[in-house]
Order: sequence, then C-alpha cells, then structure tokens
Amino acid sequence: MTLRTFVSALGVILALLLTAVAVPTAWVDQNIVKEEGFVRLAGALGRDPEFQSRLATAAVATFESSVDLPGPIQSLAAGALRSATSGMQSWSDYPQAWEETVRNSHRLNFGAVNQSEESTSSTALVLDIGPMVRLIRDHFAEATRISIDVPAESRVSLGEPSHRQLVERVAAFAPLWWVAALGALISLLLALVAARRRSLVLVFLGLGGLALAALWTAGADLAGGVVGNLSSGNGVAELFKEEFLTAAKAGFGEWTLTAAVVSGAVFVAGVIGSFVSGRRGSRSAGS
Repeated sequence: MTLRTFVSALGVILALLLTAVAVPTAWVDQNIVKEEGFVRLAGALGRDPEFQSRLATAAVATFESSVDLPGPIQSLAAGALRSATSGMQSWSDYPQAWEETVRNSHRLNFGAVNQSEESTSSTALVLDIGPMVRLIRDHFAEATRISIDVPAESRVSLGEPSHRQLVERVAAFAPLWWVAALGALISLLLALVAARRRSLVLVFLGLGGLALAALWTAGADLAGGVVGNLSSGNGVAELFKEEFLTAAKAGFGEWTLTAAVVSGAVFVAGVIGSFVSGRRGSRSAGS
C-alpha cells in the first residue's frame, strides 16, 4: 500500500466517522435544542385530532385535581368540564395555548428561563401545561360565571432528575455539530486529493453513507425505546412523550432517507466513474 492510498483510506474513514456524529447532533440541535425547531416539531402534535382529544381529556383531569370546587357547584362544573373535554380542540384560542405550552416547556428544560439552583437540581424534565389549565379555567368561567384561581405554572414530571442532566449535556454539545461536519469535509477533501482513483473514494463513501443511514435508523429506534420507558405518572406528560417521540423519529427519518439517497447517488457515480476510468485504461494499454 502506497502512502497516497493510506492517506486516502484514512480520509474516507475519518469522514465517515465524523459524519456519523455530525448528522444526528445537527438534527438534535436544529429540532430539539433550538426553541423554534422544538416548537415546529412539537407544535404539529397540537393539530393531530387524536392527540388533541386525548390531550383534552388528560388536561381536564389535571384541572379537576388542581382546584377544590365547593360541593353545590360540582354537578354544574361536571357538565362544563365534559364540554371542555369534547370541544377544547375547536376553541379558537386552543392553538395559542398549545404553542405557549410547548415554548414554556422548552425554556424550562433547556435553560432559557432563569430558575433557582434548588429548582434545577431537584426537578426532572418538566412539561408546563399551565397555559392549557388556564384555557380550561377561562372557558369554565365563561360557561359557569365562576372564577377560579389556578397556579401560574402547572409542571408535570417527565422522567427523573438524572434525565435533566443528560438534556443539559445535549444542550451543551449539540450546537458543536459543525466542528464534526467541518472535520468530515476536510477529511473528504484529503481523501480525494490523495487518491489515485477518486472514483473508488466515491464508491466507498457511498457504501459508508448507506451503512450510516442504517445505523442511524437503528440508533433512533434504540433511543426512542429508552426514552419511551421513562415514566412520568401524569397522563398529559405521557401523551406528549409518546407523540413527540413519534414525531421526532419521523423527522429524523427524513434526514436519514435523504442521507441514504445522497449516498446511493455517490455510490452510483463512483461505480460509473470506475467503469469509465477502467475502459480508458484498457484503450490506453491497447494502443
């Protein structure tokens, strides 16, 4: 093996290894760590009819448990709450309340909101459904003429305190995905410059990219299973976790599919290039 071949092979290996890290961390940074990406990903859940119905049922249950209604008005309240359960998703202010729920939850979990040291050290990941509870309160007051005070925040747990530490690490390191991406690009250029037959570099890059796409798919399934096993003990939090995982896997799946298509195209280009190069070599030898 010549030095040029060794350097080219090393460049291909480094490019694939760094890409294996860069792509998932870039997706996490853009769609989970960054607030707008998180809102876009989770906000779509609020437009899903089945999720809306299940969320309304769970949110009403949370509202009932957070207020102490006097006995004489409990029967009146029951009718209003049943109406909220079946019709919350049709309220004009529901989308705004859901978006606020998503934004507040992201800020609480990713540190955009100042929290006391005691709070951050003792709480797990949280879902703040305060906007949903206030929405129910407002419509309840409109229907019954009864004003009820509810907490400004209604936090429900998503997992354990150790899971918050993991999220904090992700929030710290995911934005550095560009370092791995830059390293992969430099390694790729090194492999192409050093290679005697650049078409072979494309072949191996394409094969490696297809393998990475399969690896990312398996890794996403594994990560989803681990996160799915986290218990919250609250219906709303469980619903959010289940539906968000589904949306996240679908979103990352689009990136994986794109990577597989690009890798396949690179592989085909490399094969065609090798074939053309081989024919040229044969003609040169024959002449």
